[in-house]
Amino acid sequence: MFVQLVMPSPGPPITTLSALAQQSVDSLFLYTPLQISALVETVWRNRYNAPSANFTPWPQWMTDAILAPNDPSGVNPNFISGYTFPAPPATFPLPGVGNPQWPFPLPSGGAFLPPSQLPGVALVGGTVQPTNWDHLIYAYLIENTRIFDIFARLLETYAFSEQLETPSPAAQNFWRNTEYLIYGDGIPSMIWNTASRLRRDEIGNRQTVYNWMFGIDLSHAAELAKEHPYVKPAASNRDFISTFEAFGREVWGGIMNAKNFTGANPTDPVAIATAARRLYDMMATRRINGNLSREEFRAVAVMSWLHLAVMYDSPAVVDLKATASSPEQRLAKLAERVGMTAHAKAKPLFDLAQPFSFLMQSIELGAFNDPAGASLLYNITPPNNVAELNAEVVIDQYGLATGRDLKATTIVERQPQRPAPPPRPAAPARPNGRAPVLTR
Repeated sequence: MFVQLVMPSPGPPITTLSALAQQSVDSLFLYTPLQISALVETVWRNRYNAPSANFTPWPQWMTDAILAPNDPSGVNPNFISGYTFPAPPATFPLPGVGNPQWPFPLPSGGAFLPPSQLPGVALVGGTVQPTNWDHLIYAYLIENTRIFDIFARLLETYAFSEQLETPSPAAQNFWRNTEYLIYGDGIPSMIWNTASRLRRDEIGNRQTVYNWMFGIDLSHAAELAKEHPYVKPAASNRDFISTFEAFGREVWGGIMNAKNFTGANPTDPVAIATAARRLYDMMATRRINGNLSREEFRAVAVMSWLHLAVMYDSPAVVDLKATASSPEQRLAKLAERVGMTAHAKAKPLFDLAQPFSFLMQSIELGAFNDPAGASLLYNITPPNNVAELNAEVVIDQYGLATGRDLKATTIVERQPQRPAPPPRPAAPARPNGRAPVLTR
């Protein structure tokens, strides 16, 4: 969700934020917890495909009042009328003497527009308009990097020791927001609060939702379960992985044969559409009447907040001397500061998260449920088709992240190369031509 506030258009993986996007994230991290809560409520209010009376957010007059800057009139007409934020200045001074008592607003108002005005991605034969937050698969992949556990350990180390550098004022704002909004008890009236006395463990709750939707655990689920036990629901999409991998293999076959004008062409759009329809039905069954929508919203918002913190050299990263050129390297350095390790395949997990999210949103919108729609995934006319390019990125990164190559005719586990074993010692001589005697 927070990623869409600074980068509203989905597509290929983004490993480096633009200068303008970095300024926008700097501003976001300076908002107070109440202002960020108002942002969350506003995004929920303006979501796509919203049931008419499913979990009403805070009223708009309330969120507008919270987010309006403290100008002399007390009202920001740009925000109230069209949710269009003014462009940010070149620098972002902290609130204080001589400075405004509110963070500079985000430069892009795309995610706050009514659903009919939110930007869509044009595909051949139609326009896909995903929700203004990522699919749950995004949260699953980002959490698999162990980013949630690493930031929890960092916060704990800050709270109870002086092992880490004293955070700068900007970083202190980030850690304050992270502690109270991500790791603290949620405001009971907030739409994204999914914890209660019945569901006390948010970490365990997310594992249950991942099982519900995808039939899979996190890679470190056994370790998590020791402190965060969770329930695997009896009814879940256990066939999600096998169905998606069949879908991916068929799509890759179409991409490979798109330019094949002479030989046999085994591309089967009906098989692609059939697999896409199965995935569509799996997701739709779990989402009847908006079920699990708040759980998805919360999980995606939490992971996107942490993801943004390592997508560039943010104040928290700089303070901890974890500057690097990529999210996975920053996360690895942050983990080292507190004696932890990030997932060994954090890079493909980060690179896969956003494209996979967009592909799953397209599948849930029924974009590929018939052969004509399925052809969008491998059709080379016109060039630079978003669906085709995105599907190829997902297939590539899925293989790197999981070790299961969707480009193979059958799924092949990619095993790490091991050194050749040493030669076996020569067998002892056999006296009198007889086999050696084994003694006890």
